[in-house]
Amino acid sequence: MDKYGKAIKEDIDKLLFDLLPNVLNEQQKSNKIRNLMNALSKKEHQIENTGTNRKPVWIKSLSN
Repeated sequence: MDKYGKAIKEDIDKLLFDLLPNVLNEQQKSNKIRNLMNALSKKEHQIENTGTNRKPVWIKSLSN
């Protein structure tokens, strides 16, 4: 997000999907990515969703 300023969910999925271990199936990989995004936004406050719940657009948190 430092490089592009924002990222949509599809971009994040494309980037991370192949980096996750192959022992995980597609559903498990999707859950892992969702959990990572939740942790970064809700717990660590490093990213913010400026879009909607259905079409999230993630940016680096302005409060950091």
